[in-house]
Amino acid sequence: MFQVGLRRYLLFCVLLLSLIGIGGSAVAQQEGTKGSGDQAAPASSPGKAGQEADPLRRPISEKQKKENAKALKQELSKTYKKWLDEDVIYIISDEERKAFKQLSNDEERDQFIEAFWQRRDPTPDTEENEFKEEHYRRIEYANEHFAAGIPGWKSDRGQMYIKFGPADEIESHPSGGSYDRPMEEGGGSTSTFPFEDWRYRYLEGVGQEVIIEFVDTCMCGDYHMTIDRSEKDALLYTPNGGSTLYEQMGMSTKAQRFNGGMERLGPGPDSSSLQSKEFDRLEQFSKLQAPPPVKFKDLEEVVSHKISVNLMPFDVRADFVRVTGDTVLVPFTV
Repeated sequence: MFQVGLRRYLLFCVLLLSLIGIGGSAVAQQEGTKGSGDQAAPASSPGKAGQEADPLRRPISEKQKKENAKALKQELSKTYKKWLDEDVIYIISDEERKAFKQLSNDEERDQFIEAFWQRRDPTPDTEENEFKEEHYRRIEYANEHFAAGIPGWKSDRGQMYIKFGPADEIESHPSGGSYDRPMEEGGGSTSTFPFEDWRYRYLEGVGQEVIIEFVDTCMCGDYHMTIDRSEKDALLYTPNGGSTLYEQMGMSTKAQRFNGGMERLGPGPDSSSLQSKEFDRLEQFSKLQAPPPVKFKDLEEVVSHKISVNLMPFDVRADFVRVTGDTVLVPFTV
């Protein structure tokens, strides 16, 4: 009986100790869970969450919006300004330039530019615009071959090349040197600056047999267009240097070249018609500065007229060789 009671007492103690151990482990788990929660809290703190926010999603002030819009407008205006003052400066007409400057928004400007190229497209039914492609090819060529301290498209040779394309013939004297003048320039020999003569058989709006002269008086590669054919003469201001035919014969002096005319070629066998041709040279120079005419116009009159005068142009020329003080020898043709 005593042994049975002892066994029950021991079993009771074991059960009691087991219950105490389970309760302690549960309390420890609760404290561990609470501790880990306290450690995770700082990770989701408001300060750190603000640092990880996307800066692109931050709100923009009204002042910043206005500054961004102004900068965008200036950037776009530079694009249109470059198109007007560089890309098409030599081929846009005065009327087109005036109309473009009156446009109020970029959409209208884009439509104008598109119509500008379409009016000059020789094959409007195709996707390619041959005129536009050729135009930008000429600009690239001018920048590569005619640059001299300034971009090639700004030079006189670049301007003529962009407008009218390559010349039919080019007489080039890149180093200057000895030069035999033709009779219409007074004859004789002289030394010249570097120069080039570009010859076009025909230019619409200008005429036939157009010769454009470019002279590099600084010998630095900067050729400029001139209407004075004596400008290439390096001995023009040198006394007794580079004499013309009449100056060599004693029939003229070098001082007679500086008579206030447009050219300083001096008298010669073919100089009688030079004065009358000065106006023709001025007219040709003026036409070369104008933009080339548009061949494919949207609005062209159905009926047009043309009045031609002086259908048989001719020049009068007098040639003679002085024999004595009172007599001259003249050619006579029957």
